[in-house]
Amino acid sequence: MAIDPICKMDVDTDSPPGGQSEYQGTSYYFCAPGCKVAFDQEPEKYLSGQAEESAQPKRSFFSKLFGRG
Repeated sequence: MAIDPICKMDVDTDSPPGGQSEYQGTSYYFCAPGCKVAFDQEPEKYLSGQAEESAQPKRSFFSKLFGRG
């Protein structure tokens, strides 16, 4: 299992529904194609925010996307 870097969902690494990307020698797995597209466009945005988000309450992907919640 891996954690989707966009929405923080658990993802099966053997068969990731959203696919897989390689970035700076590390594999990232995605729960949905939209998460992969977002990551592929701006990987640094999502990787640099991981430490900050762990200290904040988790919000759903959609609340982050639409700025609510």
